[in-house]
Amino acid sequence: MTVEERLSLLDKVVYGSGEWTSAIAGTTRSLFLNYFLVSVVGLVPNMVGLILLLGRIWDAVNDPLVGVISDRLSTRWGRRRPMMLMAALPLGLLFALLWFRPPAASTAWLFVYFVIVSLALDTVYTVFAVPHTALLAEITHDYSHRISIVAWRNAFYLLGALITAGMFKRVAEDFTIAWGWADNILQGYMVAGWLFGLSLMIAPVLIFWRLREPAHVRVPKQINPLSAFQAVFRNQPFRALSASYFLAFTGLEFVVVSFIWYLQFVLQAPAGMDDTLAGLLLLGALVTMPLTNLLITRFGKRNSYLLVGAAWIVSIPLAAMFPTGGFRAFVPYCLWLGFIYGAGITVPGAMLPDVIEYDELQTGERREGIFTAYLTFFRKLGSALAVLVVNFILARSGLIEGTAGTDIAQPQTVVVALRFIIGILPTLMVAGSLWVIRYYPITKTYHEEIKAKLKQSPNATTTSSAENSISLRS
Repeated sequence: MTVEERLSLLDKVVYGSGEWTSAIAGTTRSLFLNYFLVSVVGLVPNMVGLILLLGRIWDAVNDPLVGVISDRLSTRWGRRRPMMLMAALPLGLLFALLWFRPPAASTAWLFVYFVIVSLALDTVYTVFAVPHTALLAEITHDYSHRISIVAWRNAFYLLGALITAGMFKRVAEDFTIAWGWADNILQGYMVAGWLFGLSLMIAPVLIFWRLREPAHVRVPKQINPLSAFQAVFRNQPFRALSASYFLAFTGLEFVVVSFIWYLQFVLQAPAGMDDTLAGLLLLGALVTMPLTNLLITRFGKRNSYLLVGAAWIVSIPLAAMFPTGGFRAFVPYCLWLGFIYGAGITVPGAMLPDVIEYDELQTGERREGIFTAYLTFFRKLGSALAVLVVNFILARSGLIEGTAGTDIAQPQTVVVALRFIIGILPTLMVAGSLWVIRYYPITKTYHEEIKAKLKQSPNATTTSSAENSISLRS
């Protein structure tokens, strides 16, 4: 396959299926892991926040290192696909272990166990996710075609997230017990972990089997992670995109991390309705994906980012105003919120390959892996910081741990804290994101100029030839 070819529908589906793996790994950890460790396992919120923060500290080394390896790997099967295949089996196994509570373990041993499993799972997930995302910039250089591929990728992500949000907690707490597969909630989560973990292994195998990487890709010179950090952040478009993405994604994670508790304690949704509403939010994102594509095609990527962010700032504060017990009125709002969420994760993914080609023009090297690694790291860091902040606020407000499956009510201070977390904090983060993204310079016209320059001088670097550079535009 050359980068000038447009992918077939089957190739788009196979590539997009990789986001099924990301959706399950990401949705369960964002939406349910915090709830599981606090309300089911019984760890205190601050300890759970520390577990996830340690993972992000490790990711500061792990993600760039995997990115460098992915860029420099040379095999008969390409640079990206062997790493994805290698991750398949441990992904399923470690995911299942994440939802297992060792019996008769002390709090200290539980902390150690979940730190180890979480770090190992983060590492293996990075080995899959970084090459998978980096592959997009290699399989097509067409600005509009990338939007189509990203749409398929996000459709799989949202479908996986929808099924996970609607079914994971229900399988763990209801179905496994009703079917006789588990005797209690703890066993139910262990069974659910194995069922969903097995599905994580399918996409890496399909991608390795079906897709082909382009030949004659320029491999970057040997570089260590520190030098990679310096090289990546000399790229002004990437600085703007990554900073804006970090702020926006952290804002989204404030909503996701606290969503189950918000539905249970603020809206007082009945049993089974909490994961239904979570699934409804993601359904709104999935069914409005064609509208997101039209938005990007009509207004461009940066302007679409600004429009979606503005809609978020107007909409999300309403979540703090829903009356206690008002879960029915929350249903249509959930669908609208889903559209904003879906658009918010689609646009940055379509912008990254353009940044990578700008870097290629400047350096003469293809470094998809390292750019993807740092954007992945910012996403993980945002998720961990959201958990840390949410758990700190809830701990200070008096959240009672280990209440899953009981009738224990939370104090009113927790209800007030959840309104603040889900309505005010995300608004402030997204507002900061919009301020930063104004400095992102790559429009569709600018991208066409970059491609033309690359065709004229495929080995150009700005350090040796000024004529191959394009000035940044504000």
